Amino acid sequence: MTQAAASDDRSQEQEEGRFLVAVGAIIEHAASGRILLLKRSENVAFLPGIWEDIGGRLKQFEEPEQALRREVREESGLEIEIIRPINIFHLFHGERNADNDMIIITYWCRSHSEHVVLSQEHSDYRWLAPREALRLAEHEGVRSDLQAFLSQVAGNK
Repeated sequence: MTQAAASDDRSQEQEEGRFLVAVGAIIEHAASGRILLLKRSENVAFLPGIWEDIGGRLKQFEEPEQALRREVREESGLEIEIIRPINIFHLFHGERNADNDMIIITYWCRSHSEHVVLSQEHSDYRWLAPREALRLAEHEGVRSDLQAFLSQVAGNK
């Protein structure tokens, strides 16, 4: 790397960031205590075939809890009770560059229904005991959300 390129990299790292903001939902079935995971469809561009919690980006001028309810309805058809945030983390949605720099706020939510209506983004779903869900989850963000749920919520029941 040339000296100019290295200097350019350092100056970009010192700039104030512009981040995408996303919300996630660890949805607990109220009666059973099971957690909902969805399997991403094989024909989606990002992380096909993995098991995940529900989430998505905020739209311009949208409040986080408003975005959360919208994403949950779009991806599962469920109505939820939002309990509280349980995890906040940073990741890159793809390559490590400014366009993919994302902050995610994950909420603990409850549903009184187990009836899931999948969007085209997903091919399957499962209601699982929290530790079973953790064993199935491969993505670091999903695992982080489930570990937060286990330490903050399930461990206190």
